[in-house]
Amino acid sequence: MEHKKALMIFLFLVFVLGCTSDPKQTVKLDNQTEQEKQNDTLTETAEEINCPPVFSYEFTEFSKIDAFQPIGSITGASRGRSYIIIKKGETVPVYAPMDATLISVIYAYRGPDADHGEYGFLFDTGCGVTFLLDHLDSASEELKRYAPAEPSRSTATNDLISIPVKGGTLLGYTDGTPLARTFDFLALDSAKTGSYINPDRWKWDQSLYAICPYDLYEDNLKEKYYQKIGTIIEGKFRKAEDCGKTIYDIENTISGGWFLDEKSTDLEGEFLLIGQQTGVVDLVVKTDREGIKLRITDYDPVQLPENIGIGESVCYQGFNNDWVYVHLIGNRTIEINNGRDACPSSFPTKNAKKYYR
Repeated sequence: MEHKKALMIFLFLVFVLGCTSDPKQTVKLDNQTEQEKQNDTLTETAEEINCPPVFSYEFTEFSKIDAFQPIGSITGASRGRSYIIIKKGETVPVYAPMDATLISVIYAYRGPDADHGEYGFLFDTGCGVTFLLDHLDSASEELKRYAPAEPSRSTATNDLISIPVKGGTLLGYTDGTPLARTFDFLALDSAKTGSYINPDRWKWDQSLYAICPYDLYEDNLKEKYYQKIGTIIEGKFRKAEDCGKTIYDIENTISGGWFLDEKSTDLEGEFLLIGQQTGVVDLVVKTDREGIKLRITDYDPVQLPENIGIGESVCYQGFNNDWVYVHLIGNRTIEINNGRDACPSSFPTKNAKKYYR
């Protein structure tokens, strides 16, 4: 059982956070006085594990947040994460939402032009659920000691530590990413089972096990967060109907995942993903999970993907004066074409590209 748990944590770190770096020894708070141990929000004594896990501490300053975006972002780097949009000009604290074990600290530059490192804190609840709070500009002095001394150019890590952390512990502060003003909240449940049309195509942990982190909150806090789950469009908040999803597959429609050839998966090769959130349609073509070949967001779609059936076509107009036309040939075959300026009047068959379930 212990071997199985260790393997699960290692695979999570490899697929969610990347490749490897030098492992660390498990560290404890042996340099604290007895009084500091009593007063510190960190503790060496493992608390009794209550399953399923329940978040009972707010993880940030609610009044300084514009929106908690639903999970399932198609055009973002991660479908599993909820991107939290911070109000312009604000900096927010970030706290541990429950008693949990800190198993890794990321400290890395995000992007080739980044001038400072950002922190990420990965926790294990002991109940088959892990969660990550990412893109923090600074770390608290209590937790900074467990981070690498210098930021890496990669978020890759397999450094396993084991530090019990009390709920409500300050992790650090952030004003979000430079352009989007966001930081990230990711939760994975190893017991979760997806319902993809072709399950063999989906290999990434975030495709398989991502859950809504706000659903782990006790009822009163869950209700509070749900009031602000949505996104900001043209400066206005658009509320989401729910906390989102990572699976967009719908039989006999264009909605969901499509793959270039029989070897392609969501981790290797080329795949196409089509779906909608809060009435906004996104379409992206990715290679090897992160390489983006095509990306379209249509804020005013003529039809939603789940309403386009076999033999039907639809054109989505992007905000960068571009378009993509989609035609559903059959339940397992789709074709697309794309270009600049306005949508053509009918599907352009020349140079169209096919993808498969």
